[in-house]
Amino acid sequence: MRARPGLLVQWLTILVLSAAVGFGVNAVRPDGLPLARAAQSSVKLSQAGGGEIGIKDAALLFISGRAVFLDARSQFEFEQGHIQGAVNLPPREFAAQYQDLKPLLAGKEAVITYCDGENCPLGHSLAKHLRDAGLKNVFVLKDGWGLWQAEKLPVAKGRAQPPKAANKGGQCFDCGS
Repeated sequence: MRARPGLLVQWLTILVLSAAVGFGVNAVRPDGLPLARAAQSSVKLSQAGGGEIGIKDAALLFISGRAVFLDARSQFEFEQGHIQGAVNLPPREFAAQYQDLKPLLAGKEAVITYCDGENCPLGHSLAKHLRDAGLKNVFVLKDGWGLWQAEKLPVAKGRAQPPKAANKGGQCFDCGS
């Protein structure tokens, strides 16, 4: 079956116009997808750190991979649902778990603690422990779990995988490579 040249031209014209409209809409949307590579997040972090961070800034840091999220709630609550990729670190377990998590925290621009509810003190308590341990880039996402869900941002359930860290020989603990 032979295609008519006029039909092929129409098909290509529709395809090109559709792509142009799609790229144009993506370019003007404030939440458009990066097409080549993600630009640096527009979130500016103070060197001193500290204080609270808003949900929009936390989400941008999450998407750009510039932050690690620490869930200050109990392990049971964490397993019921948490921010995707978050690590569970209740303040009462800080002393026992901090040394194992230290390599994970060192490579990020921000460490964001959170719990659930406007009046939940656990995020602030964990942030204080982290600052007392010498971290400067610690922020609290007040009512973090509730806000994160309300914004329909990525979540996970169940136990978190332990963070992958290299041992002193440079090998991965999980696979030995």
